[in-house]
Amino acid sequence: MRLLALSTSSPALSLALFDGDKLIARDHRSIGRGHAEALVPALAALLGGADGEARRADAILVDVGPGSFTGIRIGIAAARALGLAWNVPVTGVSASALVAAAAFARMDVDALTVLLDAGRGQAFASRVDRDFAMGEAAPIAAAAAAAHDPATTAGALAPAGAAWHGDPDMGDALLVPAAFRQLPPAAIYVRPVDAVLPL
Repeated sequence: MRLLALSTSSPALSLALFDGDKLIARDHRSIGRGHAEALVPALAALLGGADGEARRADAILVDVGPGSFTGIRIGIAAARALGLAWNVPVTGVSASALVAAAAFARMDVDALTVLLDAGRGQAFASRVDRDFAMGEAAPIAAAAAAAHDPATTAGALAPAGAAWHGDPDMGDALLVPAAFRQLPPAAIYVRPVDAVLPL
């Protein structure tokens, strides 16, 4: 079974294609902004294959946040559109779980604080246990991230000395246990939206 995994919740654009448990294609790069413009060409390149034959997936996994409000929506909209076009299931995975899974593969700890870039000088902090029990993410000042213990911290805003730094990487998607890759493809928002209806 081929699984297409995509993440646009962070400054990274992260795509991966798996055949069973084997990673067969990956595109992970930091682009900052512009996910809406970059996503479709990146998907076309990833799915094009070296032989020019377009590949398609049997299932789609999308990062549902927390992260960039707009970025999350872009990824979910693309995943749902492809799922509808291909008539395949679409499920979600938390950005915190993705980062924690990558860190647990590299660190021998029972729990981590995952620190994701929240923009506006903030980080999203969430505690993740090795069994993937997870607390709700909460916004904190990005400057406060440096006060966390590097031995038990991971993510893009982890302090110096942490064993793992980085944004959610869909190349690591299968490190997340299958039960935690079954979220609905609906956004996990931590902060309220900025736009409000006029009174």
